Amino acid sequence: MADLTPLKRKDKQTMNFNIKYPPLIEQAYSHFLSIGLHPNKDKLYKMLVDEGMIDELGNPTQQAINEGLVEVASNNPIERFKAENPLVAHIPDEHFKVQNNQVLMDCYAVRVAVTTILNDPTATQEQKENAQSLLDKVNSLDHNEWH
Repeated sequence: MADLTPLKRKDKQTMNFNIKYPPLIEQAYSHFLSIGLHPNKDKLYKMLVDEGMIDELGNPTQQAINEGLVEVASNNPIERFKAENPLVAHIPDEHFKVQNNQVLMDCYAVRVAVTTILNDPTATQEQKENAQSLLDKVNSLDHNEWH
């Protein structure tokens, strides 16, 4: 019988789990990063479930909505955009505008978003490279422009 131990070890070494967390977890995680904290996403998810803010699928509980801990996106395109992109959820609405049914961000908002990615210890090298490239482009633009 063949020894599969080296194969198993090799498989484990090359396995790369890319866990996709629910938007509320990503939003909470991004908020913590923006204030200088670096929580573990697994523990953050468990804490939010244990506290009754979200269910096991990552959806807000009625209790969280009733207590105002979670806002449900309305028909406002900026609110919907921020709900779908938790990385920018904590940025004030004044840094966003809607033009031709598209949500645009000012240079400040773009800088905050890419800086969050650059400071995220769980971001991949590709994500960090893309963020740095975008930051370089934004730094070369007229800061009164919308993107």
